[in-house]
Amino acid sequence: MSDDGDNPQNGLGSILFNPSNTLATWYFWLGLLGLLLAALNIMGIIHPTYRVSWGGLLTFEYSNAAFGDKDDAAAFVASDAIFIALVAGMTFLGARSLIGDGDPGEWIMSMVRNDWYNDLLNVEAGWNLALGTWCMLASVVFYFYWGIIHLAWIDPGVYSIAIALMGAGLVMRMLSTVEDDE
Repeated sequence: MSDDGDNPQNGLGSILFNPSNTLATWYFWLGLLGLLLAALNIMGIIHPTYRVSWGGLLTFEYSNAAFGDKDDAAAFVASDAIFIALVAGMTFLGARSLIGDGDPGEWIMSMVRNDWYNDLLNVEAGWNLALGTWCMLASVVFYFYWGIIHLAWIDPGVYSIAIALMGAGLVMRMLSTVEDDE
C-alpha cells in the first residue's frame, strides 16, 4: 500500500502554500493582475457602467449579483477586502517562492534586467521563440490598450483574445526548447 497521502511533502497544502517555480510564477502574475483589477474597481474605472462584486463574480452570483450599476453600487464592500486579501496572498506566496533565500531587491532587478526582449528578433534561436515572444507581448499590449482606451478591463471578449495570444506564445516558447531527435 502506498503511503503517498501521509507524506506532507506531496500534500495539497504543501503544493498550494509552497508552490513550484511554475506555480509561483502564475501566483505572482495573476495576483498582481487581481490587485490591479481590485484597485480599478475601487476607483470606479474597471468598466464604464458597472462595479464588480467579487463575491458575486467568484460565486457565480450565488451570494449576490456580480455587477452593480456604478451610480448605485458601493465603492468598497466586504467582498473587495476578501478579494484583495486573496490576491495579495497569492502574490506574496508567489514572490516568496521565487525569491527563495535570495535578496528581494536582487530578484526585482533580475526581472528588470531580463533579456526577454532579445528573443523578439532572435530568429537564429528559432522562429518558435521569436513568434512566441511576439504573441506574449501582443497579449499584454492588447489587454492594456483595450482596458485603457475603452475602460473595459473585465470584457470576456478581450480576455479571450489576450488568453489565446498568451497561450499560443507560451506553447511556442516551450516548443523552442524541444530538441529534434534526428
